[in-house]
Amino acid sequence: MEQMSKYTLKFKAKEIEEKYQAQSYQKHLKPLFYGLLIMALSLNTLQLAINSQKNNLVIPYINMGFIIICLIGLYVMYKIEGLTAKIITITNAYSLSLQFNFSPETTQGQEYYLYGCNFSLIQAVIYFSTDFHLSCPSLLLHIIFRQTSTILLTNKIDVQSLSLSMATAILITCVLYMCNKAYRIQFLMNYQQDTINNQLHKLINKPFSKIQFNEKKLQIDVQTTAFHEQFEDYNNEFCTGCNVRSFIRNCIINNMTLEQALISSQVKFDESFEVKLQRKKVKIRLCQYNIDNSIILIQESVQKDPILYKKVSYNLQQSLFKQFNAIRKTPQNQQFQFGTLSILMLRQFQIRTINIRKLIKNLMSIYLISKKIKLNFNGDYTIKIRTYGHLIKIFLIQVFCILQDLEYQQNYLEEISILNLETCLQIKLTINDQFPFFPLYLRNYFIEQTAPYLLLNPLNYNLEFQFSKIMPFNDVNLEY
Repeated sequence: MEQMSKYTLKFKAKEIEEKYQAQSYQKHLKPLFYGLLIMALSLNTLQLAINSQKNNLVIPYINMGFIIICLIGLYVMYKIEGLTAKIITITNAYSLSLQFNFSPETTQGQEYYLYGCNFSLIQAVIYFSTDFHLSCPSLLLHIIFRQTSTILLTNKIDVQSLSLSMATAILITCVLYMCNKAYRIQFLMNYQQDTINNQLHKLINKPFSKIQFNEKKLQIDVQTTAFHEQFEDYNNEFCTGCNVRSFIRNCIINNMTLEQALISSQVKFDESFEVKLQRKKVKIRLCQYNIDNSIILIQESVQKDPILYKKVSYNLQQSLFKQFNAIRKTPQNQQFQFGTLSILMLRQFQIRTINIRKLIKNLMSIYLISKKIKLNFNGDYTIKIRTYGHLIKIFLIQVFCILQDLEYQQNYLEEISILNLETCLQIKLTINDQFPFFPLYLRNYFIEQTAPYLLLNPLNYNLEFQFSKIMPFNDVNLEY
């Protein structure tokens, strides 16, 4: 309500008020005014034809004036749509003059009453079709005019009639205020809903869908989607709605489908949680959309299943480890060891807890010559991540190999920033020129084999590595 004036009910924001007036004109005022014009022109023309035979020069002028005002109103409405409400109010006010078309000599008492009721009903329609700041003064003018005319024509003041007029004015004013207020609140809610719908894809940069349970059809209706082709198990042969519904039906949470959980209101809102989709873990978020009781489903991230590879001989591993321990530890020998271990451990999917701070510092001392690199942990003294232990080491070894090559080309690393987020561990590299890094990264075989299991999103030119914190289910969490 703070967006509307307390007394006139106008929206304080000019843009919203203009949109409200435009909608009101198309939905209410335009069809109403056309109907009133046809009725008024027909009845007044008929009255002119009847009165022209009575040689009464006073009464026809009232009807002629009404016809002229209607024609002017039609022209104004055609040329200046914004004045339609005002011209309707003026026409409604002029209709009071029709009271002088009736006299006791030519009109029976019951006819007086019938005509009065009909005029009042037509005027009431106009009251409720126009804004409160127009209808309220019009209503008060009508009541004051009728009461004053009655007092002058009867030469007496009827206290009961005066009291009834005052009570009627107060009652109708209150009802007009409440109705116009309700219309505007409903418009504001719809306007806000449309605005949010149009901005959702800008606010959410992940696959999402706005859904609602249709009780009549007993199905999930899909209202708005973005990046829907990135939903897990998306099928190009299905429509967007079918893909989203299929996703909801196939996700399992607490031994039931996500669809059943949504319908029975057994899901968590406004926080991330995991569901099972075949042999994958999918992290999603549900947000309630209170305006129309819809739900926004956001796919946060997906943890792929590890591919099964043939186990490397245990005896071979132990033999190589003994050789490595016997070799003198120099940067060159350690690089050789890392390369050999990368080949041996490339297919190992054991989940371990890795101390990122210790690992990064070790790799920097081996691969990089420059000691001026800024290492920013953003306030976290010890940063650990539980992930595929061997794979993340292989991945980071290859990244530092690329940085070493760039350093030889005088393209120095300036900063490594590590940020511990809710769904991922973000490592950002700042290099003098980041563009030479990307082709080397894309052509690296070890990175190609490990990145899909470690990163939430593919790397782009901002060089932000987002290591997923989502681990697969226990049934695939095997050591090979």
